[in-house]
Amino acid sequence: MVKFMGVTGMAEKEPRMAKVERLENDYTRQLDRQHAAANHHHQWLGKRRMRRAIRIVAFFAFFTLILGVQLVRTNASLHRANQQVVTSKQALVKTKATNDKLNLQVKQLNNQDYLGQLIRSKYYYSKSNETIYSLPGDHASDVTAK
Repeated sequence: MVKFMGVTGMAEKEPRMAKVERLENDYTRQLDRQHAAANHHHQWLGKRRMRRAIRIVAFFAFFTLILGVQLVRTNASLHRANQQVVTSKQALVKTKATNDKLNLQVKQLNNQDYLGQLIRSKYYYSKSNETIYSLPGDHASDVTAK
């Protein structure tokens, strides 16, 4: 306990008590046993709570690990699927370009003038009273290549 004295602000402490000896009788021994039992019970509860906390943390860690692995596997699967989509889109673009070329060829083959030119240039057919001359530098395999 601290007492404040006057205006100077100096604190004055009460004098300390002299050493007190402990009595060794039944009452103090009973109090010691009660304190020891209470301490033992408190330590036992602390250990029990610690074990319970460790089990709970281990349980959540186990499920977190399982869910984490599942998440990683799902992410890898998604990545593979996205790569397949990109590859398929590239193949689709190439296939559409080929389809457009083939459609153009079909259109041209339906045109009688083009068909006549193609047959005359490729197979050296001629119209009546027409002469075909093959020159050494003329190696075009298609009318459109000239």
